[in-house]
Amino acid sequence: MRFSEYVLNRRYLLTKIVQGFSLTGGLFLAYPFVRSWLPGFNQSHTREVDLSDLAFGEVKQVPWLGRRVMIKIRSTEEVEALSDASVSLKDPDSTRSKQPEFARNTHRSQRADIFVAYGNCTHFGCIVEPRGPNSPAKFSCPCHLSEFDAAGRVFADAVAPKNLEIPDYQFLSRNTLLLTSSD
Repeated sequence: MRFSEYVLNRRYLLTKIVQGFSLTGGLFLAYPFVRSWLPGFNQSHTREVDLSDLAFGEVKQVPWLGRRVMIKIRSTEEVEALSDASVSLKDPDSTRSKQPEFARNTHRSQRADIFVAYGNCTHFGCIVEPRGPNSPAKFSCPCHLSEFDAAGRVFADAVAPKNLEIPDYQFLSRNTLLLTSSD
């Protein structure tokens, strides 16, 4: 073997080694960026929520699957007001609204005292805000002023076309809620 062949073979080998290390390093650098582009890549499709720190009238907001979920403990008066037929609602029976089967009732929840809904207005998706206890509307949209009652049902004069969406969930215990994905 001549010296020039030795140098060429060595140069070829070193070039392939450097290319391999470069490719490996590039993959390690690209991984976090690719992972950030895929929002559901590392998210669990369930979330446990502790309700023991929630008092009557308070609203707990938790992020889940890229959306905000609102959880409210309703007072007895709020639950009784849901049966009031004099209130003018767009969809009082929630026939056009997105919700699991267990929420097809007057209070739109598994338990009458706890209300769970996505916090996005059904008009343009703005985040709704909780209202005070003396207001007939318990949630309102700051963008176009749509108002919702304690069961997330939209009032008849509002811009929002549907009631607030209800996620799929179940109770693990009296004070523990498990949000689940129906997809």
